[in-house]
Amino acid sequence: MFETTGKTFFGALQAAAEKRLSRQHPCCLAIAEAAREPQASTVRAAQAALNALPKEVLAALMADAHKALREDPSAILGAWGGFASKH
Repeated sequence: MFETTGKTFFGALQAAAEKRLSRQHPCCLAIAEAAREPQASTVRAAQAALNALPKEVLAALMADAHKALREDPSAILGAWGGFASKH
């Protein structure tokens, strides 16, 4: 299930990072990779890049990403769809 929710979360985080940082910023690139392939190695790289940001920037990115997810319930329901169909 993380493959679906991870892509959704990192997609929202990527959009937030692109608004606040340049697209070529190392953190933005790491988040984009985790959004494409949310595997353990890409998630760890994105987490390290996020942790390297100033705390204020990190807090703003997380707030933006969570706001985007809250405002798009289909993002969460889409993740449930694959899970619910298996049970």
